[in-house]
Amino acid sequence: MELIANKFYSNLDEGKITGLYCNDCDRWVFPPVAYCRNCSSDNLEWRELSGEGELLYYSSSSLPALRFTDYAPYAYGLVRLKEGPVWLSMIKEVSTEPEDMAADFKNLPVPVKASIEEVAEMNIIVFEKA
Repeated sequence: MELIANKFYSNLDEGKITGLYCNDCDRWVFPPVAYCRNCSSDNLEWRELSGEGELLYYSSSSLPALRFTDYAPYAYGLVRLKEGPVWLSMIKEVSTEPEDMAADFKNLPVPVKASIEEVAEMNIIVFEKA
């Protein structure tokens, strides 16, 4: 069986944002792992996610992991997808200046839409305000 992470990233390479769905308790397992975090079932199936959601919070990183240093400073945030899963990822089109971020926080949550972009030689999910 293909490793869960490999399948997730190969789906991204095909332009699909996917997660695992538990057929036993009707919950999303996202980010995907080999068993349901709620009921421990392995009766899971890959399903495509809309990429639509709301940005709950964001911050910035001036000291990112080595792989992402060329992109610093950048914003990353917590997004709740309309299907329910919560995802932490890069946020585009928002300022990383502290004053701007403080002003933005007053308007959260805001609608966002995901896209798949190549960052640091890999496809990742990034969000921007809808």
